[in-house]
Amino acid sequence: MERTTMKFKLYIPATKPRDAVEKAYELIGSRHKARRYQIYLDKVEEVAADKAPDSVKIFSYIDRVVIY
Repeated sequence: MERTTMKFKLYIPATKPRDAVEKAYELIGSRHKARRYQIYLDKVEEVAADKAPDSVKIFSYIDRVVIY
């Protein structure tokens, strides 16, 4: 069985870099059935709001959600 690698970028709204890393592991693991030891993250960096995709901008502006 041949191993393949996939390169991609994730834009994750988070308050701390560690939170973004945890969310990345969670998302990749659930979507691709990969274990944490199989996932290699090159770097985590902050992206300015004007360079982030629209879906991230909308999500990051939400302060809180109140459900009645």
